[in-house]
Amino acid sequence: MWTNWAGTERADTPVSRPSSIAELQQVVAQRHSLRVVGAGHSFTPIVAGGDRILDLSGLDLPTLGEVGNDRAWVNANARLRDLSPKLAERGLAFRNLGDINAQSLAGAVSTATHGTGRDLPCLAAEITAAKLIGADGDILSTDDIPLEMIQVALGMLGVLTEAQISVVPKYNLHRRVRLAALEDSLASMHQNWADNRNFEFFCIPFSGKTVEIRHDLTDAPESRAPRDLDMIAVKVLKLARNTGRVSGGLRTALLRLLTLAQSDEDYVGESWRVLCSDRRIRFNEMEYHLPPEFAADVLHEVLTRLHRDHKDIYFPIEVRQTAGDTACLSPFQGGPRISVAIHTDAAEDHRRYFDALEPLFVEAGGRPHWGKMHSLSYKELSGLYPDFDRFCALREQLDPKGKFLTPALARLFQP
Repeated sequence: MWTNWAGTERADTPVSRPSSIAELQQVVAQRHSLRVVGAGHSFTPIVAGGDRILDLSGLDLPTLGEVGNDRAWVNANARLRDLSPKLAERGLAFRNLGDINAQSLAGAVSTATHGTGRDLPCLAAEITAAKLIGADGDILSTDDIPLEMIQVALGMLGVLTEAQISVVPKYNLHRRVRLAALEDSLASMHQNWADNRNFEFFCIPFSGKTVEIRHDLTDAPESRAPRDLDMIAVKVLKLARNTGRVSGGLRTALLRLLTLAQSDEDYVGESWRVLCSDRRIRFNEMEYHLPPEFAADVLHEVLTRLHRDHKDIYFPIEVRQTAGDTACLSPFQGGPRISVAIHTDAAEDHRRYFDALEPLFVEAGGRPHWGKMHSLSYKELSGLYPDFDRFCALREQLDPKGKFLTPALARLFQP
């Protein structure tokens, strides 16, 4: 049985593991519907419902291929955590990454996964050319399909096999982490994005505090990384929530102790080691990308409703910003967006919390993260993207029998 990372999505569908491009072409050319799986780090039900599942982790492609002119061909189904060291061996690096690098490159770009930085685009925007297997088993490329269609496609135009990405010389980042007052973070967030290469913050529920994280380029040598205490912190937040069911005062006291114990971080490391960290506590997530001018007001209302109506929530709220791009299905198409991500324990019911806050994001013109939970359908989505119907027409042309279209995807991309 296939399951996603959070354990909330599963499928009993047979899994095929082709080892060559020729074998993959034969598998895809069969008439049955299929979906490709990577690391399963998405939270949406877009795998279940197909006749077959394809696992391309054993495909006989080199992790890193031809390199030149600030571009590199890579195995699209390699994990980000494997691609970064390979690039580093050649003195290269991704321009930016998110805080999780367990995903396959194909999964990350197909869902517009992103990091943070006002002038840094999502990972999909770094794709400059690609190769894929179409619904008939033919090899297609960006000579056949416009680049802006392929960059973010949720696997609906074909099976992505290789990608050419923009790369930069290997670099170090200076990481600084500090505790701040919630209102200070909300008031200064736009300035912090202007002043720092990477900036994000986490709002800690019921504490009045945030954790602010900054990364900036540096020529300084690497220093020793501090111990990663994120997992311990989340466990303490859960303990505080549980004790709060007995006494609100106990929750307040535990949160105060946690914030007092929060130590500042200040160190230098190789970019991908600094930007990325392990996430071993399972959660569910909803993330919306908001127009920057509305983000502060939305955040204030989100926090008001959280503190008033959802005292069972203990996961922090993550706030990031990403530069605009031109991909047709990119949530960042047309300009920068501020992303607000809310989480719940994977073993607990997320619906009441997510259902209560999603309308705030939608009313502000927010676009949902393609790999995370949301309730929108074709009717709403087609109004959020100028090129949505153009993409849907191309999808229909390339895959008229819906080989790559599961029921969940049909709800999103068919009227």
